[in-house]
This record gives sequence, C-alpha cells and structure tokens, in this order.
Amino acid sequence: MKANKKTLLLLATATAFTLAVGSTYAFLFLVTKKITAETALLAEKIDELSGRESRTASSVSILRREDKNIQKISSYFFKESEVVSFAKKLEALGAQSGTKLTIEALDQGYTEKTVPFLNFRIKATGKFVDIERLLELLENFPGKLEWKTVRIVREEIPTYATQGDSTAKKIVTTNEPEWKAEVFLVALNFTNQ
Repeated sequence: MKANKKTLLLLATATAFTLAVGSTYAFLFLVTKKITAETALLAEKIDELSGRESRTASSVSILRREDKNIQKISSYFFKESEVVSFAKKLEALGAQSGTKLTIEALDQGYTEKTVPFLNFRIKATGKFVDIERLLELLENFPGKLEWKTVRIVREEIPTYATQGDSTAKKIVTTNEPEWKAEVFLVALNFTNQ
C-alpha cells in the first residue's frame, strides 16, 4: 500500500504542479493579451500624433514656400477699411483715360450665400476715344468686377458765342461731341473684415 500512497502522492503532486503551471500560463497569457491590447491603443495614438505633427510641419513648409503667392492673391482683395483707397484708384482711372470721372454710388451688400460684394456706379464724360480707354482700364482693373450695365450716350453740348457788340448769342456747336458713359459694376473681390 505504500507504493499506492507514493503513486497517489506523486500523481497528486504532478496534478497540482500541472494546475499551477497551467494557471500561471493562463495568467501570463491574459496579462500579455491585455498589455498587447493597451500597447496597440498606445501605438495608434502615437501614430495619430506623429501624423498630425507631420501634417503640421508640411503645412508650415507649404505656407513658407507659398507666402509670396498668398500675398499676391491677397493684394487682389480689398477690405471694408480700404474702400476709400479703392475709390481713389477708380477716380485715378479718369485722369489716366482723359475723362472726367465721378463715382455716383458705393453700396455694399451680400449674396445669397452671405458673400460680401460692393456695388458702384461710375459716370464719365469725355471724347469717345477717352471713354473707350476708360472702359479698357476698368476691364483690366485688378480684382474681379462683374459688369451689370454699361450705357454710352453721345451728347452735343452747345457753346454760345456773341458776334461783335451785339447782345444776341449765337449757338455754335463743338467739332467733337462729348460722350457720357454710365457704368454699373459689382466688385466681387470685396471682403468685410
């Protein structure tokens, strides 16, 4: 019976050892699995942060490279505070073209999509060639202008002259008729910031 007791003791010891080793293995497996899942989450967050950093660095380098182009494009837009200088530039076109130019109206508004714009109406008088030059200057004016209406009218302005000592005035017409242009435009490159 001693042999049976020894065998049973050995069997019980082996079973206990197997259970202990199995439990340890199961415990280590579960802990490793949990650590692996946490490591995967941590690796995901690290990848996300490094992606953000690389995109930020890329954006900064692009902005540095494109700074001249950004400034050039920004010069085509004018703000609400720059309306006076915009009006002066428009009035300067009158002197460049040889016409007498007046700005009749400057009204700002918003499109359906709340995009700001600036309506303006110009009246100019002068020779036909000068009016034509003014329209070309307006076409080539920096920025985006939408032409609403253009009206060009020929006006003969009578000039009066007296003959001799007589008080009677005689109408003498000019050789070159005066032309009058009325232009209604919308500046779409207007911002209200």
